Amino acid sequence: MSGYDLDDVPNWRGRDVIDSNGHAVGVITDLYVDDATGRPEWAMVKSGLFSHHVTFVPLSAASARGMGVQVPFDQRHIHDAPKMDHPDGRLSADEEARLYAHYGLEYGPATSDAAASGAGAEFIAPATDRVEEEAPRRLRRHEPSGEQ
Repeated sequence: MSGYDLDDVPNWRGRDVIDSNGHAVGVITDLYVDDATGRPEWAMVKSGLFSHHVTFVPLSAASARGMGVQVPFDQRHIHDAPKMDHPDGRLSADEEARLYAHYGLEYGPATSDAAASGAGAEFIAPATDRVEEEAPRRLRRHEPSGEQ
């Protein structure tokens, strides 16, 4: 999937996001995982010290760089991402599709291949033991251990 250890991803909250040119974009405030696979898919990033600008950045090609997380997108592209309303910690299918399209990523159903690999199972377990072969993607906010 990417150049990072899935077990380390929950520790990325509070880390700087670095763009493809090495510039700081913002700080990871939250993580969103795929309901079907339990894998981390997106980071919510807040930019600026006093800014309320929050955007989503895909983790599919992210890599840990010291105490930062580097992504293969430039700062402008990240800041131009569609704005999402996510009061309940979930994104609608339309919001997900718009984010995937903005970043030029394929948006489709999660497959059992991803879940069958076991990757991310310790990060957040899937809701069921069996993942349907054509389960729709549904992204939800990752709750850190100990949160209800």
